Parts: sequence; C-alpha cells; structure tokens
Amino acid sequence: MAIKKDSGRQQVESALLTINFGDPTAYGTAEDAIELPPGAIVVGGDITVDTAFNSTTNTITLGDVTTANRYANAVDLKTAARTALTVTGFTTTPTERFVRANLAQTGGVPTAGSVRIRVDFVVKGRAQHAWGTGL
Repeated sequence: MAIKKDSGRQQVESALLTINFGDPTAYGTAEDAIELPPGAIVVGGDITVDTAFNSTTNTITLGDVTTANRYANAVDLKTAARTALTVTGFTTTPTERFVRANLAQTGGVPTAGSVRIRVDFVVKGRAQHAWGTGL
C-alpha cells in the first residue's frame, strides 16, 4: 500500500501579543491571552522579554484550560531574553482554543516590564492552495 499524498498546502500563521507589567488582572491567575481557531496546532513560537520585569521574581507560564504549562513553564521575565515555546502537537477544540498566560511574581507588584508572545500555528484540514498532484 502506498502513502496517500495530499497536495493541499497552507502557510504558517502567527499570533502576536505584548503584555506589559500593568496588564494582568491579577498576578498568579491564568488569563485567556491568544485565541486560536478550532483545529489549530501550535508549530512554534517564542516568549521575548523586551523590558525586564522588576519584582523579586517574575515568571510567565503558557498553557490552556486543560494543561496550564503546555507551551511554557515559569519562564523568567527578569532578564531580556527569548525562550522558544514547547511544541506538543495538541490540536485545539471549540472549547480549548485559548492560549492562557499566567504571570506570577513575588515581592512588590512590578512597575516595569514588557513581554512579547508569538504563537505560530497551522489549522488541521485547511488548504489554501495546492502543490503537486496528490497522487
């Protein structure tokens, strides 16, 4: 039996979000941050600290409603740096389509800090154009 080829192709899409030190409703509580379409599969992305946060400790965890740290766990926000997301192969559903961000801190609430999140994804079953014969 031969492998069944598929000529459908799609571009990788990116969702971008910047979170500043004053944006979280409450530190230590996960909030919906990036909405993905049902059927999306995260294929890459990163967390980039543009301006270091200035509490005693500052971290960000990215996940979803089922797994709080699916994409990143307690990434340090005290140093300007880039951290790649963990790619798991999880496919979003109509009820699990948000990437949730949990910013945590100890010490006083930060008065400075900015972090940029980029989530790259494809959507299962989507074809924007064809390439090859599919035979």
